[in-house]
Amino acid sequence: MSFKLSGRAGEIDDEVFRIALGLPSDVLKLTAGEPDFPSSDFVNSAANASIGRGETHYTNPSGIPELREEIAGKLRKENDLSYSAEEIVVTPGSSPGIWLLMFALADRGDEILIPDPAWFHYSVLARLAGCVPKRLPLKKENGYRISAADIEELAGKKTKLMIINTPSNPTGRVMGREELSEIAAAAENSRMYVVSDEIYEKIVYPPHRHVSLASLPGMKERTIVVNGLSKGYAMMGWRIGFTASSAELASKLSSLLGYTMVCASSVSQNAAVEALRNRKSEEYARMMVEAWSRRRDLVIKAVKGSDGLIDMIPPDGAFYAWMNVSSSGMDGKTFASRLLKERKVGVLPGYLFGDTGRDFIRISFATSDDVVSEGMERIVDFIRSQSTAAKWAPSSTAGKAE
Repeated sequence: MSFKLSGRAGEIDDEVFRIALGLPSDVLKLTAGEPDFPSSDFVNSAANASIGRGETHYTNPSGIPELREEIAGKLRKENDLSYSAEEIVVTPGSSPGIWLLMFALADRGDEILIPDPAWFHYSVLARLAGCVPKRLPLKKENGYRISAADIEELAGKKTKLMIINTPSNPTGRVMGREELSEIAAAAENSRMYVVSDEIYEKIVYPPHRHVSLASLPGMKERTIVVNGLSKGYAMMGWRIGFTASSAELASKLSSLLGYTMVCASSVSQNAAVEALRNRKSEEYARMMVEAWSRRRDLVIKAVKGSDGLIDMIPPDGAFYAWMNVSSSGMDGKTFASRLLKERKVGVLPGYLFGDTGRDFIRISFATSDDVVSEGMERIVDFIRSQSTAAKWAPSSTAGKAE
């Protein structure tokens, strides 16, 4: 029997999951957007203890009170944000929280302003919520910076939400206070809310530091903070995210969550309480960031050794590198496909992240030093061979490669 897919399902690009999760074992994988470290022993122990206590039932859709209190405390201590437990909603990962916010704050046909490039889930989630994703092109020559003028030029009467992500997937940019102030001013002038996705906040390389948009004057009332424990706590499969907003919005999000996903895992929530309470979590996060910083240096060294064939701004945070590979004479999709076939290296083609990413690939260096080093060596060797071939090709082909 053949099933006829809905229009919404037909719009979803399945390629990213095939690339990220379906690569053969002999491929060097520079694709996965998750820490390569296991969850900490004390988190695992807390989960086992929770199971032993029989805490395996449904919870309130908003999350257990202990976890919401711990999240509120974390926001006060680390982000200079004052939220009560009633303003926190625990979600089964950060993605559902973003989708619920779109559903709660925008009507069908309303626009959601999304940077380009940006994490591909944003546009898909917007369409699934019945909204229209409106892309804000970011330029490499401007350092992928968002300006107030850019926002106000695109925002219209139908624009209800804007999404920002700092540190950014895929560029690794960290937004400074000045840039955030411009975004805040534009959001106020355009009368729209901002969803601030801060999932990579703990992965920042000196001298940069993370600042939450909601901490700026007047922005708490206009910003919804989305975060989770996947990246900074190596708790990917536990699926614990959260939103911080107002008590009124939190109540509505809780209802929507209850009707759709019911609640986050009870065992995962109890493990998350331990992750937030235990001081060793910060030591664990520092250990991971030190490893990613070392691998970041390996990527930068390899790019410098490409003699300009790879164009990249070194990432300020997260564990991604956003690389222009147009010197090969190929777009990012073709480059990624041939790199996989001919050099056994898996990367994500940039078009997945938006139209501005057509000539780009994204690599993840959240894997071992050896895989990063060998993977980058193969990438540089591959682009060098293709650029050399393009240089000596007939004039029509050479012109295309320039």
